[in-house]
Amino acid sequence: MPNGANSVHKQLRRELENYIKSQYFGKSPILLSALNNQIDDEGLLYQRPFIESSPAYVTVQNGIETASLEDWMKEYFLQLAKAEIGVFTSPFAHQISALEAATRGENLFVSTGTGSGKTECFMWPLLAKMAAEARNSKESWAKRGVRTIIMYPMNALVSDQVSRLRRMIGDPDNKFIKIFRNTCGTGVRRPQFGMYTGRTPYPGVQPSTAQDRKLEKTLARMSFPQSDSEKEFFHHLLREGKIPAKADMNQFLQGLHESKHIPNDDDAELITRFEMQQFCPDILITNYSMLEYMLLRPREQKIWNDTREWLASNSENKLLFVIDEAHMYRGSSGGEVALLIRRLFHKLCISRNRVQFILTTASMPNQNQEDVDYVMKFANELTASDTATQFCYLTGEREVIDGQLKYDIPAEILLNSDPSQFEDRDEVKLSALLSFWRQIDGFDHGITSLESVYNWMYENLVYYRPFHELIKYCRGNAVSLGELSTGIFPDLNPEDALKAVSVLLAIAPLAKNIKGSVLFPARMHMLFKGISGVYACTNANCSCSHSKGGLTLGEIYLSDGNLICSHCGSTVYELYNDRRCGALFFKGYVLEDDSGLHGNVYLWHYPGQLLDRRMKEIHLFIPNDDFKLPEKQGKNAIRPCYLDVKSGFVNFTDDSPAGKPWIRKLYYCNYSAKGRPQIITFSTCPHCRHQFSESQLTSFSTRGNQSFFNLIKSQFQLQPAVPGKDNNPDRFPNEGRKVLLFSDSRQRAAKLARDMSEASDISAARQLFAIAIKMMEEQTVEQSMNSLYDYFCLAAGQHHVQIFHGPERIKFAEDCNASLNNYNRCVKRGREYIPRFTIANAPVQMQEYLLRLFAGGYNTLYDSVTSWIEPTDQALFDAVDALEENNVTITEEEFIDFFNAWILSICDMSTAIGHTISDTIRLKVRPNYGGYGLDKDWGFSKTIRKIMEWKDGNETEMAWKRVLKEEFLDSAQPNNGKLYIDLSRVKPRFDTSHIWYKCEQCSELTPFMLKGKCPSCGSSRIHEMKSSEYEALGFWRKPVFDALQGEPIRVIDTEEHTAQLSHKDQRNDLWSKTEQYELRFQDLVQDDETPIDILSSTTTMEVGIDIGSLVAVGLRNIPPMRENYQQRAGRAGRRGSSLSTIVTFCEDGPHDTLYFNDPIPMFRGDPRKPWIDIRSEKLLQRHLAMVIIQEFLSEKNMSLDAVSAAVFLKEFLDDFKSYLASYDADKDKLLLPVEITFHYSAFEDELKKSFDRLKEKCQRHPELFGVEEGAKEGEAKTLLDALYEEGIIPTYSFPKNVVSTYIPDAYGKILYEVDRGLDVAIGEYAPGRAIVVDKQTFQIGGFYYPGSERRHGQSLTPARAYTEDPNYVKSIISCSKCGWFGLREEKTNRCPFCGNNDLKITREMMRPWGFAPRNAESIPEVQLSEEYTAVQQPLYSTLPEAEEMKLAPGCKNIRIASRTNQRIIMLNKGTDDKGFMVCKDCGAAMPGDDASVLNDINRPYKSKYARSRCRHSNCFNVNLGYDFVTDMLVLEFTIDNRIIDVRTNDNPWLNRAAQSLAEALRLVASKRLDVEFTELVTGYRLRTGSEASHVDIYLYDSLSSGAGYAVSVADSIAELFADMKDLLSSCNCGSACTKCLKHYRNQYVHGILDRFAAFQLLEWGIDGINAVPIEPETQRKMIMPLVNILKQSGCEITFDGEIIATGLRNTKKVVVYPAMWVEPQANDTIFVSDAYIKYAKPYAVQKILDNVL
Repeated sequence: MPNGANSVHKQLRRELENYIKSQYFGKSPILLSALNNQIDDEGLLYQRPFIESSPAYVTVQNGIETASLEDWMKEYFLQLAKAEIGVFTSPFAHQISALEAATRGENLFVSTGTGSGKTECFMWPLLAKMAAEARNSKESWAKRGVRTIIMYPMNALVSDQVSRLRRMIGDPDNKFIKIFRNTCGTGVRRPQFGMYTGRTPYPGVQPSTAQDRKLEKTLARMSFPQSDSEKEFFHHLLREGKIPAKADMNQFLQGLHESKHIPNDDDAELITRFEMQQFCPDILITNYSMLEYMLLRPREQKIWNDTREWLASNSENKLLFVIDEAHMYRGSSGGEVALLIRRLFHKLCISRNRVQFILTTASMPNQNQEDVDYVMKFANELTASDTATQFCYLTGEREVIDGQLKYDIPAEILLNSDPSQFEDRDEVKLSALLSFWRQIDGFDHGITSLESVYNWMYENLVYYRPFHELIKYCRGNAVSLGELSTGIFPDLNPEDALKAVSVLLAIAPLAKNIKGSVLFPARMHMLFKGISGVYACTNANCSCSHSKGGLTLGEIYLSDGNLICSHCGSTVYELYNDRRCGALFFKGYVLEDDSGLHGNVYLWHYPGQLLDRRMKEIHLFIPNDDFKLPEKQGKNAIRPCYLDVKSGFVNFTDDSPAGKPWIRKLYYCNYSAKGRPQIITFSTCPHCRHQFSESQLTSFSTRGNQSFFNLIKSQFQLQPAVPGKDNNPDRFPNEGRKVLLFSDSRQRAAKLARDMSEASDISAARQLFAIAIKMMEEQTVEQSMNSLYDYFCLAAGQHHVQIFHGPERIKFAEDCNASLNNYNRCVKRGREYIPRFTIANAPVQMQEYLLRLFAGGYNTLYDSVTSWIEPTDQALFDAVDALEENNVTITEEEFIDFFNAWILSICDMSTAIGHTISDTIRLKVRPNYGGYGLDKDWGFSKTIRKIMEWKDGNETEMAWKRVLKEEFLDSAQPNNGKLYIDLSRVKPRFDTSHIWYKCEQCSELTPFMLKGKCPSCGSSRIHEMKSSEYEALGFWRKPVFDALQGEPIRVIDTEEHTAQLSHKDQRNDLWSKTEQYELRFQDLVQDDETPIDILSSTTTMEVGIDIGSLVAVGLRNIPPMRENYQQRAGRAGRRGSSLSTIVTFCEDGPHDTLYFNDPIPMFRGDPRKPWIDIRSEKLLQRHLAMVIIQEFLSEKNMSLDAVSAAVFLKEFLDDFKSYLASYDADKDKLLLPVEITFHYSAFEDELKKSFDRLKEKCQRHPELFGVEEGAKEGEAKTLLDALYEEGIIPTYSFPKNVVSTYIPDAYGKILYEVDRGLDVAIGEYAPGRAIVVDKQTFQIGGFYYPGSERRHGQSLTPARAYTEDPNYVKSIISCSKCGWFGLREEKTNRCPFCGNNDLKITREMMRPWGFAPRNAESIPEVQLSEEYTAVQQPLYSTLPEAEEMKLAPGCKNIRIASRTNQRIIMLNKGTDDKGFMVCKDCGAAMPGDDASVLNDINRPYKSKYARSRCRHSNCFNVNLGYDFVTDMLVLEFTIDNRIIDVRTNDNPWLNRAAQSLAEALRLVASKRLDVEFTELVTGYRLRTGSEASHVDIYLYDSLSSGAGYAVSVADSIAELFADMKDLLSSCNCGSACTKCLKHYRNQYVHGILDRFAAFQLLEWGIDGINAVPIEPETQRKMIMPLVNILKQSGCEITFDGEIIATGLRNTKKVVVYPAMWVEPQANDTIFVSDAYIKYAKPYAVQKILDNVL
């Protein structure tokens, strides 16, 4: 298969285009023809790819031998290299430099690219350091103590590093220790390492027998394999470093059985915390949060005491401190880590010069001296260097190919070559290469084999100019094809130059040497995106109109920035469609007050265009020319309405406008589905008359993961097989192909894993069904549908396909073997194959696929014209005879026609096939509206009765019913009172020559007509399908026909790799779910396992976790920062492959759009300059507080994590205050950075106040501290937790307000704990929302905390402890005049904004304590009706102090302040501001304000003590929310009330301007800081006064501990203002779009976003400029769309230099003025705001009419 750069990109493009055409436009010919030409345009769905070649670093031949090392050390490293344990004889130059510099005692900073061997840059110095001490200072080496700390930012990296150490220092063959002792002396102590993180078994002050037995069992299970296959798996794991490096595991386990944690002297690894606490490891691998704990707890003190003694024993001894992935330490979290390192020095009583640091990263800037200076400053600050410390900065020495040119290649040779031939089969490739090179000087004509050509090219390509330049351009740099073509071939025209480059790219990656090293390992970066919706001009007479099939639309747009058509000025609305038949609808909104649909009603574009008015979505059907209303209509009648295309008003009652050129006739139905009152839609489709399910009308936006899956599937299949894995299809069904996927949200990664596996399985099932049915057709004995499973097994066995999940996978594999053996025996004996298995004993998932593919309602085998159902011959004869006996004479063909209509109807309406298939399986396939199956008194559909011309009581109808029931239906097993098709009486058909039909009315496809009519809708407009119509289904049909031709069927298993699954306890599980998946991704599989093909991960996989080599990476969105992108892309191409691919699928939204349009900064932009904040007063105070509290407790023999907060506050606080007053902060100069002025007295006062507040809180709410009356011992909150929650001690920018969703198994044991910051969780995890964990879908249905139901007497009422707690449920007061609100507990009596004394108590706010799934179980996705609720604008209720605010530089009306400790309230008010109903007893919850929403909801937890159903008789209505304190940046805009209109009810301008400017601030600030925009939260508030008003726009960090980002931008506010102006003015949309301000996080304000209003407010703030008057011609254009609607109401508009409105009463001049102005006043003039005309036309119309009528 061609898999060179050019053909790969083309195939991926084609895959996406075909999917979008088939899936979205297949049923809408008008859109398909309108968009067909532009869908392949560059910049719409894809961008031209960028090519990059991995940087080639200089290697040093025999580098160890020539290194500047002592002879003994050279010999030591040469022996290690010879033993092949992590050392190479010819390493990269930077690895040698690192080793040399480290042995000289220098500090190192290694910043080389991904895959450049950075780990060796600290591992080799570590090996050298230990050997030097063991050899030269035997007395010192004999002492225990930590010699090296390797600190990581995350647990996943720690586990990965431990695997490396096991392979190196703890190698199973003991090669390392032999070499170590050979070098240092036979009796020297063995170096030992240990991992000390939250995953290290196990927490506790001392060992526990029960826990030790658990751990013993787990380690024994893994270390002592029993069967041969277990042994093979064990050896694989041992090679990969996944087995603990114990010298004698058996001996260790015997000790563990007795709770003795004592290592053997020859253990390389210490496994448990208790081992390390007693026997200090030489190498400690940890993360910074665990290092913090280790410093403060007494139990780890021996580790530090031993280390301190070791350091003190010899002044030459130095601690080696390795900080890997140093770029991940940024901002205030990085500052807190730098201060943590100072606390370590303080603990060890050492100064900075006793520590040698090695920092490594793949991303640091290195363009100029300024960059290097920044890097050095960062390195010094992070490593607590108060005097400038020199770091040896290694960026890697790149290979240079200059000066090697010898030849050119004539352009015509390149242009006459076909790039696809170099990417074809081997023989074609060889022929093409030889004919190419034989025309060119310098080629060795004796070469005839492919291998030799490759080797020759490896040695010679750099001598040829085009290849030389290609390599030079692309090494370490991503370059677009356009840049390459103009750069390498400046004299060719663009088209020829591109062709020439594609030839180079086809040839260059083939060059490789004898060892398999590739000269040009190309990485291709590809960007794709979907469409965000289709929008159409409403004017059929538009100059750019489109017509097809009797339907006409104006111009069609693929973005939402156009409110009016750019060609004819008519209104533009989004198109929705019925995805079954392709009928088109305009989607708009009407005000709730107008939802009676009487008279002229304005059709709004967005739901939130008026802040104080609610809207309903409405769908208006666009008819084709010959549309007729149904003759009979029920209660949901479809009626005509008339849209004025110029103004956007719809007349729902009067048909007098019909026929006018500016009027378009549409149809509506005043119907809302149950539970969806906010949408006015249709109950049945006006076009095809199908009844709608809940979500049948959909937009054209490419939602979901299917588009991405199709790209990734192609990327996956286009990879070459991995040599050695290409001949064992049962073990490696996909031949070693892998893709690593990245998403920036855990939920997205989880949904991807679920959706992609599902899509792959159903696609493979489609292919296997076709093969199986074809085999059934070929048998001489007819086979019924009941045998389909057997033939499915046979097809899967023959094609080596493994499908299904869990235990069913094993059963299926066994059934496949049985079928295959049975078949082979029959072939051998020449006998007819007799199937053994039936649908009844098929796996549940097989039964589900059968239902889905024949009765799934969408994308069935009928929809793709692949297969259909007929009666078996026997059933056919019986039925025709039985009908004859009932006096109905019919031919077999006529029977089949009727039978087909009936089957289509009952499959669609009742999913009524398979009487042995349980209804619980149907629940997974179709929504359960009226139950499944046919009632005993079932009847035929209206359509069938109409075609057959049957009236009530017709005897022929009764006869048909009797016969069909007797011959084809049977009762369910077990009987549920319903009837289903007996599969033994029908057969599936597959016949490529069969003629299918397409209905022009309903677009349904059918294998037979019924009396010449469509069996689905009864229309006679039905035709034989044309070839073009078959082709339109190619996306679904091609894979089926490919499989029939023998192409491999690939089942692609995708699994989730996120923190959601890394929850584990090492006593029970050696590996977390994520670690198990990593093993399977590397093809390390046990007997009952299969490889994982695709891992869907979050940022955890971005950094150096070794999961084998990859050639394909997929990104589900553009990552927040370029380092993220470059790290992820860098994961591809580690296998010496010639081409690696990186596919990025861009989201809607400004961030992704920006980089889709210009990817260069993301692909090759320099990494950001690193910065950490060590100057923040708050951080320094937390740091010093930690030191002083620890030291105070240490003197009292207490520990911060053990002493109860309540006890400390009651008994020790006074002592502590005295200690604090006498503490000498200067005694250790290293505690605080030297150049910073620290005000100890202010700190002392603040800390005392914080403790006083904490004490008062404890006295008022002892239950919050776990010390209320009756509280159990051991439940008291520790001082550590209390101080952390209050932000008194370091928080590392982790969200303090974290809450989890608890997913239980069937017995109530918690399987998964999914945590999120509360700010995100109250929206994403709110009741009604759905989350996916490990491919299971859960709908959140309540609040729960594990163990709360086990409290005494609370098994039925676990929620009461929280719902009655004033810390979880708070009263809110608000001002009805200006909207201010605050907490009632703060006892505010009058509004601080407007002075109003009448403050009202509003709905209570409840802080969630934990979320849980509805009914404590998963839900089939098809039954899910997700209820979306959003977090409101953050509420900021305190007033700034006047003296804090300073005039912003260069601004007239903007003052700025960085404010600390501001209270913010976050609220989710539920759907339509109705809040949530919560059961106070069990915690069940759902959105709404009526207790009935909890009717079908069970308890959100499982407990053997609470088996009865909760009646929810004690429920209350709340908003979800919480309050917290943070630092923020405030911009205060002073508004002059005399000039600018500050009314918010009558004028939409101010709210639009403020909201839009706040969004712009967030977007430009995040871009300037290079952080994801979700890291920052923005908001605004209005404060009105009599003469001046204020708009406060504020920005704060989304992490509630404050990462310091928001406040840090204050220093560059002038640049931010310039960026905001640029963002607001550079877009070309009409108000706001996804290219400028809109994104998924601000959906609830899309309707009021307006870049023009924001720009006006910003100009006022900076320069005091008011909006300029509107030009007369522009005014005229703005009024024009209203002329017709005004005329209907009796007002004539004329234009005579001025705009004149004439009515019955008056004639007045009309002036359109900028909405920013205070409304002008003049006699005989009507002043209309431009905001009304743009966004609120009814108001403009009303204003004019009020003045003239």
